[in-house]
Amino acid sequence: MASIIQESIENLMNNLDTCGCLHIECNQEIMEELFLYIKEYMRGRNAAYITLQEKGYERDTVRHYLRFFHELFGETRDLDTVMDAFGLLPLSRRRMRDLKPGECMKTQLARISMQQAEFCFLEEPLLNLDEDGTRRVLHWMEEQCGNGVRFITAHSSLRHTLLMPGTAFYYENGAFHQAEHEEEDSESLEEGTFEVLKIPAKSGSRVLLFDPKDIDYVESSNKNNYISVRGELFLVQRTMDQLEENLKKSGFFRCHRSYLVNLQKVERFEKWTKNSYVLVLNNQDNSQIPLSKGRLAELKETFQW
Repeated sequence: MASIIQESIENLMNNLDTCGCLHIECNQEIMEELFLYIKEYMRGRNAAYITLQEKGYERDTVRHYLRFFHELFGETRDLDTVMDAFGLLPLSRRRMRDLKPGECMKTQLARISMQQAEFCFLEEPLLNLDEDGTRRVLHWMEEQCGNGVRFITAHSSLRHTLLMPGTAFYYENGAFHQAEHEEEDSESLEEGTFEVLKIPAKSGSRVLLFDPKDIDYVESSNKNNYISVRGELFLVQRTMDQLEENLKKSGFFRCHRSYLVNLQKVERFEKWTKNSYVLVLNNQDNSQIPLSKGRLAELKETFQW
């Protein structure tokens, strides 16, 4: 099925009812345009916003900061319940100015969770979050979507975009392209001996040759393909189909249209929400790689679960 393309933010917003929630991978300039457009679009409605510039009152503790909004919004849950939902109880006495970026994001999400807004715009909600924080945020978002709340999120990472509950888009060449979540005709991992091969990738003016066992995953983003090695991304010139063909006998699995993952690096499979599946790697970043729902059966067969 052909990918949906929206030529402008206006067209994108006109399809909000059809898409339910919108999640967009884009650069910082587009994020800012999106935020300004949505603020005007939502004028007069009960809407909540979080941007990376949101730091709160720097002298407040986390508990004091959230208590203010707890009273302001007339939240019926007790404050500890709200804080615990986002893993904030250990940070109760921490000053807002001393929070790490991921801790600050969780605090701001706890704040808007009490607002009972009909619509939420979130900029980079998963950036700098650890695995536990990511799971908590996705669980909360899915729960809110079930209650009719609409989300629009903006991300610099396609991985984060694809983990969101709703419809994912990426910005490229002046338009928003829908990211396909599943691809049906994927070849199964073949049995047999591993091939000896090297994958060439660019690093500045150099071409590096990587052993497949050193590659954590392959990511396709904005028509470019990258291999991830020890936390660093390197551009490769081969297509995803070519890379899949090259790497499948080295233990790689096409877990998503935009991702190939080294099965030897997979530590565990996680179902975070009803429609959100990830493969958590045992690399230095514990990378969380999206798993398409349509690929789940093939993965189970591969691992003989």
